[in-house]
Amino acid sequence: MNPKILLLTSLKSLAQHKVRSLLTTLGIIIGVVSIICVMSIGQGAKENVNKAIQKLGSNFIIVLSASQKKLAQRGAPPRPILTPQDLRAIRNEIDDVSLVSPALQFSGKITHNGSSWEPIVAGTDDKYFTIREWKTISGTQFTEHDVHSSNKVAVIGQTVAKEVFKDENPIGKKIRIKRIPFKIIGILDEMGKRPDGVDQDDVVFIPISTMLKRLIGGKEIYFAFMMSAKNKDVMHTASEQVRALLRQNHRIPENQDDDFTIFNQDDISEASDTASRILNLLLFFVASISLIVGGIGIMNIMLVTVTERTREIGIRMALGATTSNILNQFILEAITICLLGGSLGALVGISVSKLIGMGLGWPIVISKTSLIIALGSSALIGLFFGYYPAYKASQLNPVEALIER
Repeated sequence: MNPKILLLTSLKSLAQHKVRSLLTTLGIIIGVVSIICVMSIGQGAKENVNKAIQKLGSNFIIVLSASQKKLAQRGAPPRPILTPQDLRAIRNEIDDVSLVSPALQFSGKITHNGSSWEPIVAGTDDKYFTIREWKTISGTQFTEHDVHSSNKVAVIGQTVAKEVFKDENPIGKKIRIKRIPFKIIGILDEMGKRPDGVDQDDVVFIPISTMLKRLIGGKEIYFAFMMSAKNKDVMHTASEQVRALLRQNHRIPENQDDDFTIFNQDDISEASDTASRILNLLLFFVASISLIVGGIGIMNIMLVTVTERTREIGIRMALGATTSNILNQFILEAITICLLGGSLGALVGISVSKLIGMGLGWPIVISKTSLIIALGSSALIGLFFGYYPAYKASQLNPVEALIER
């Protein structure tokens, strides 16, 4: 039979039972809506995380003064172990590293005119802002001279500016950290949250030399190094060179693990992508349950349809329709129902996804892939669950079908 005539025959049969056809597609519609929403929200979350990773800096490498095992443990933060000797060695011996900046931090209360706030107080040098590509929206960053002279100056994030100073201009004002006054010289541009959810704007930066002398005291030692590789191609090479150098400096035997953790921009991106893929896959399977339920509903309706149309099938067979014609017609009807439901579900899914994005303030990315997967799944559901009723229809005895009442 001509495919066009076969399709028109299937559509005519569906049109004769409009309400039944619509109700049959509800499971498919709900399944497609679920898949599109899940994939759109997941893709939006992935892009949001990737943007946050890009904001961490350009070709950055981070060294933390604790092993991965200690970082995974809860409780007191690990003690700093990175030394000025390590810092000088990286600057002098690793050619693939263009900039390196030391870092110290603690959660400390700051006060201003009777109001207080508890941001992260971070000590670093002037190169840190270049590595992070973090600019000020007002004022300026502290300089190499400020670091060398241990000046009591501070650069604050926007969360601190809003919470402590409200509508007041912070530039030139003073805050106190452990009762020591620091003059605010700059307000940083907004960076948002890190991939781990930490607010990057809830921070006060001061020269690391000032932190060591005025706030912490004791031995000069660092929690972390922030570095920038010369380009993306040498990022992994630079990471391995830094690892080898620190193991040598720390006299770590070959059979022992690092007493530090080093990772770079690509490591974070890969870990984020892997987690995102696994989560999206799990959510996809959960959303697919609706499609399977819808497919079972279609099988049931198609079986009822075959019973109702037994005489019609007998007449068609008597007029020359082959077993293949009957099989193809009923399969096509099942696939058509699913594709109509899938198309309607796609339209609803796009609208629902956008509404969720607006309601939660979450980025939504509706990709062609999600639409293709949703519609393709609908067609496969129709083919799979429509085959048995179609096969049953094609195996009817024409004579028995004609005398069926």
